[in-house]
Amino acid sequence: MPELRVRKPDGWTTISFPDAVASISVAGGKVDGQLCLTLTGEREDGPRIVETGILGVDECDEHLLENTVPRTEDGTSIVLDRLLPE
Repeated sequence: MPELRVRKPDGWTTISFPDAVASISVAGGKVDGQLCLTLTGEREDGPRIVETGILGVDECDEHLLENTVPRTEDGTSIVLDRLLPE
């Protein structure tokens, strides 16, 4: 079961996708008017599994994704960087 450590508004947590998931993709967008990342797990035998409201993915887990998390030069996810006070 693929597990990824992700940052949500209330802090770091781990989310799991079932083994039936063939690939996990990341996309940016807005949920309830807030910029965030969405992880989508694709599987052949059922609907997609969607995890929304994500601010960042641990760089150590990024190899589990089909594409990369947009990041600043220092490695912070673009979404989290835009939310952090200057």
